[in-house]
Amino acid sequence: MAARLAQQASDALLELLEHVRTRPPSDDRFDSSSDSLDTLARAVVAIGDVVDGCTAPSGADEDPDGVAQRTRELATAIVRRRNSLLAENAAVRMRRAAVVSVRRAG
Repeated sequence: MAARLAQQASDALLELLEHVRTRPPSDDRFDSSSDSLDTLARAVVAIGDVVDGCTAPSGADEDPDGVAQRTRELATAIVRRRNSLLAENAAVRMRRAAVVSVRRAG
C-alpha cells in the first residue's frame, strides 16, 4: 500500500513538472503558481516526515540524517520563492497601473 501511494505521489509530481514545462509563458507567474508553491511546500514537509517515519530507529525521537529538518528548510525556501514572486508581481502591477494613469491623464 505505501509503495503504491508513493508511486502515485511521484507520478503526480512528474505530471505537474510536465505541466509547468509546457504551459505558455505568462506575464503573471505569481497568480498561476502561488497556490501550487504553497501546496508543494507542505508536500515537501510531508515527504520528510514520511521518510523519517520509515527510516528512524524504533523508539527514536531524533532525525539521525536530518531529513525532516532539511525538507523543512526546502519548504521554507519554496515559500521564500513564492514571496519573491508576490513582490515581483506587485511591482509589475504598480508599473502597469502607473502607465495606464499617465495615458489617461494626457
